[in-house]
This record gives sequence, structure tokens and C-alpha cells, in this order.
Amino acid sequence: MAITNGYATLAEWKSWTVTSSTNADDDSVVEDCIEAASRYIDGESGRTFYARTETRYFDVPGSRSLRLDDDLIAITTLTNGDGTVITSGYNLIPKNKAPYWEIRLKDSSSTLWMYDGDGNYEMVISVAGTWGYAATAPHDIRQACLMIADSIYRRRVGENTSSTVKVTAFGVVITPQDVPSMAAGIIQKYRRRV
Repeated sequence: MAITNGYATLAEWKSWTVTSSTNADDDSVVEDCIEAASRYIDGESGRTFYARTETRYFDVPGSRSLRLDDDLIAITTLTNGDGTVITSGYNLIPKNKAPYWEIRLKDSSSTLWMYDGDGNYEMVISVAGTWGYAATAPHDIRQACLMIADSIYRRRVGENTSSTVKVTAFGVVITPQDVPSMAAGIIQKYRRRV
């Protein structure tokens, strides 16, 4: 199996973890853990830390600012509602650093956001480009992925990674959390604010 859009590799996990397995039979299990941890990070942060090429569609906004529903790394083609390709006269916000979350038409530009030929305003502006927080995961996201993947891997063999075990009055052992608090803190730092 290969890891799809994972934030760490099998080789990174093996060099990172103290109990790295040299058993090739475990490789696919570890890759599953890394992919699961990566998708968990996506869900908790509301972001993806890999680049995706796609076209997204937006309603005509009520101002010069088009708020994006995902992180944008770069625009390939910006098409207004009337089918006109907008090549200039806008700024990406924030101005100096991706990911961008807004396209703002300049006050000096004569371009306005337009409806389509039938007067429709819903989903008529298209933004083709590279989407995601970054082309590759930042170092601390990779570390969070490794921590979570290692915790998932160890739990499957009954190892406690957080040193917190609860035993109920009936003697039932409650397993430790799969997300170490340090990894949760890293994810919180990247959480997308809407």
C-alpha cells in the first residue's frame, strides 16, 4: 500500500519512533496509521497540507471581496460570472503570504463581480488554481502526524503511550487517547477560522 497525501512517510516514522519495526509485514499497517493520522489532522484543522489542483465555484459577493471557502496557494484562472477571465486588478489576501483566503478587486479597477448572462449569481465565479495550506506539510504538522500515527500503532498492540490509564470500578481498562496533547496543540494552532 502507498500513503495518499500523507504528512509523513514510512521511512520518517521508522527513524522517528523508538520502537520502529523492521518487519515488512507491519509496513502497510504503519502506512494506514500515517494516512489515518493525516486525515484526522485535515478534519480537526479544517485544512489540507498538500497541494490540490481544482476549480472551485462561488456566488457573486455583495462587495469587492470574494471570501474563499478553502486555502488557496495560487490562482491559475479567475473567471467572472459573465465568463470574462480576470487577469489583473485584484489582490490576494493576505497580501504577502499564502495561503490566501480572499480575492479583493482593487478600488482602482473597473472590474466588478458579475452575474451570468441569465442573471444568476449562485456559483457563477470560478477560481481554478492550487488549493491547500501549503504544497508540503509544515514541520510541526509532520511531527503531529508522526505522534498520532505512533499512538495508533502502539495502541493496536496494547501499548500505552500517554501514561494515562483509567480502570473503572468494574475493572474495565479504558485505553489511552490516540491524540497526544502536544499533537492536539499543534493542530489547534493551524485550525481554520471561518
